[in-house]
Amino acid sequence: MFGKMFKAQCALSLAFLASLSSFSFADNINVNGTNRNMLVYAPKNIEKNRPLIIQMHGYNQDAAYQKNAAKWESVADTGRFVVVFPDGQNKAWDTGGDKDLNFIKAIINEMNNKYGIDKKRVYVSGFSMGGMMSYVVANKMSDQIAAIAPVSGGGAPSSCKRAMPIIHTHGTTDDVVNYNNTVNTLKQWVPFNKCSSNSTVTKPYPASKPGSAASLEVWSGCSDDVEIRLLTIAGKGHWYSMDEAVSVNTSVEIWNFVKQYSLDGPINKPADTTKTETPKDTSRTTPTDTSKTVTPKDTSKTTTPADSGKTIVPNDTSKAGLVTTLRFNSRETLFSVYYLAGKLLGIIEIIENDVPNMSKTMKNAGFGKGVYILRSKKRSFMVPVDR
Repeated sequence: MFGKMFKAQCALSLAFLASLSSFSFADNINVNGTNRNMLVYAPKNIEKNRPLIIQMHGYNQDAAYQKNAAKWESVADTGRFVVVFPDGQNKAWDTGGDKDLNFIKAIINEMNNKYGIDKKRVYVSGFSMGGMMSYVVANKMSDQIAAIAPVSGGGAPSSCKRAMPIIHTHGTTDDVVNYNNTVNTLKQWVPFNKCSSNSTVTKPYPASKPGSAASLEVWSGCSDDVEIRLLTIAGKGHWYSMDEAVSVNTSVEIWNFVKQYSLDGPINKPADTTKTETPKDTSRTTPTDTSKTVTPKDTSKTTTPADSGKTIVPNDTSKAGLVTTLRFNSRETLFSVYYLAGKLLGIIEIIENDVPNMSKTMKNAGFGKGVYILRSKKRSFMVPVDR
C-alpha cells in the first residue's frame, strides 16, 4: 500500500515539476566570491542561439517585484528568448563601480552555459535605478550588449564604444525621476550616435489607438543604422506601465525594438519599425509598478515592495465604488485606492504593506480580479487581486 502511494506521489510530483518547466526559477551564481541571486525565465524546450534580456529592478525593490511588474512570460514564449531578473545587493545597483558589471557578465556566461544563448543578442533593461544601471552597462559593456531599454531612469553617454540602440520609456508626471531632465539627458545620445537631429513623432502611439496616452519620438539616420526611441506616456507617474487599454505594454514595446539588433548590426529591420507584435497570450493583465522608488541620494521616500505584516479586517466593500476602510491593529496613514486607469475607488486606512495579505483581504471583501493602486502623500504601490 505504501509503495503504491509513494509511486503515485512521485508521479504527481514529476508531473507538477513538468508543468513548471516554463516558469521562472531562482538561481544563484558566485561572482568574485559573493553569491548573487536572480530569477530566470526560459520558455519550455527553448532552442539554442536565442536572445537574452536582463531586466533590473528599481531601488529598494527586488527581482520578484520587477518580474511581477513586467510580466515577460507570454512575450518570451512568443519571441523565444530567456529573461533574467537579477537581485541587486541591498536592493540597489553599483552604478559607480564594477561589482554589478561583473554580475551582468557572469549572468551572460551562465545563461550561455545553460541555454546556449546567442551572445550577440543580449539586451539590458531596467526600471528606475535599474534603468540608470542600463545606461552604465551601455557605456561599460557596449561590446557585449546589443541594445538597451531603460524605463524611468536616465544616463548620459560617456565611454560607450559604438552607436547604441536605445528605447527609453517614461511617464510625464514621474515625481521621482524627472521626465524633462531625463529626456534632456537622453538627447545627448542623439549626437553621440550621430543620428539626425530631426526626429519623427507618432502621437498618439500606436496610431491605431486614438485614445492612447502614449507618444513615440524616433531619431533615425544614426551610425550603424541604429535608432533612439523615446516612448512617452502622458500622465504616468513613476512606475512600469502595462496599461494596454489606455497606452502600451512596455515589455512588448521593448521586445519589438531590441529584437531588431545584434552586435553585428540590425536584423531584418523593417521599413516601418513602429508596428508592434502582440504576444500569443495577452489575457493576463500585468501589475503596474507604482512604488515611488528613489535613488540612494534621497532615501526618504522609498518603499519596500512587501513588508511582513499582520492580519487585516476590512469593512464591507462588496459594493463597487464606495469608500472602503481596511483597519489594522497599529498606527499608520490613509491610502487612496485607484484602478490602473486612474479612477478613484475610495480610501483605505492601512498600517502594513503586506501585499499578499492585503490581496486576500481585498478579494474576500469583494474587489474584482485586477491590480489596484494604493497611494498616499508619500508613497504608492500596487495590490494585485486574483479571483
